[in-house]
Amino acid sequence: MLKGDAPTAAMAVARYEAIQPRLPTATFPAQSLHRANLQELCDEIDCFVLDGFGVLNVGNSTVPGAVDRVNALRAMGKQVRVLTNGASFPASHTRAKYLRWGIEFLHDEVISSRDALVRALATRSFQCLGFAALEQSALDGLSPRYRLLQDDVEAYDACDGFVLLGTGNWSWRRQQLLKASLQARQRPVLVGNPDLVAPHPAGLSREPGLYAHDLADDALASPEFYGKPFDNAFDIVRETLSGIDPQRIAMVGDTLHTDILGGARAGWRTVLVTDHGLLKGLDVEGAIARSGIRPDFIVPTT
Repeated sequence: MLKGDAPTAAMAVARYEAIQPRLPTATFPAQSLHRANLQELCDEIDCFVLDGFGVLNVGNSTVPGAVDRVNALRAMGKQVRVLTNGASFPASHTRAKYLRWGIEFLHDEVISSRDALVRALATRSFQCLGFAALEQSALDGLSPRYRLLQDDVEAYDACDGFVLLGTGNWSWRRQQLLKASLQARQRPVLVGNPDLVAPHPAGLSREPGLYAHDLADDALASPEFYGKPFDNAFDIVRETLSGIDPQRIAMVGDTLHTDILGGARAGWRTVLVTDHGLLKGLDVEGAIARSGIRPDFIVPTT
């Protein structure tokens, strides 16, 4: 999946299943209930925690009806949060994007895996961090001393830790440079986005989690993951909520091994969206059966 053409959804699901032993565990319902959309869940849910890609948008295009749905949920008195594994930019950038699309979120209503990473870095001390990231990713807000990893071999060796933040400019060659540097001297690898792939109109992009598990496969690192399905991201969302029964909170997402697994582990209800994200066109029940990760609800669209 790291070389050649863009990965397919079937390949991505198979890879998630292969790395499942490295993920947290949770308990799941015996069966899923089917509903047409999120509005049909309003009698049972008071807070909807939404994934971004595959629920609100696919790439830079909104999911049909998603903007109106979120605003309708608000009008009904429901709380809404976004929990995304997009880590390339601060959450303020994501909020501005949603506002352009017609959804207004307060500052504490959009949480990203980057926020969990920021908390972790505040407790750590590195002489120099090497980042797989875009040049525009505001890296100075994450570390005062860093190198943007590109094609300079010496830059990799100069770092005492690495962060896989975003892989829009990452390549197989750069992955090999990182692996060679870790082979010579192992150092911590922090992952700001545990996703393997993300849906775009033209296909699936490769995301940091995919490259992190490649390092783990070769025993070059034990990656530290920040974001869904790991507790650190859900803990931040939980801090913004008070007085809500966890069973009246729903994690809504398109991916079993991040959104649904993480939401179930948090003790929330879970909602799988099938028509816009990773599982679009696939055998959803087959994927649920193979993984053992079952949502409380299945909806075709937001």
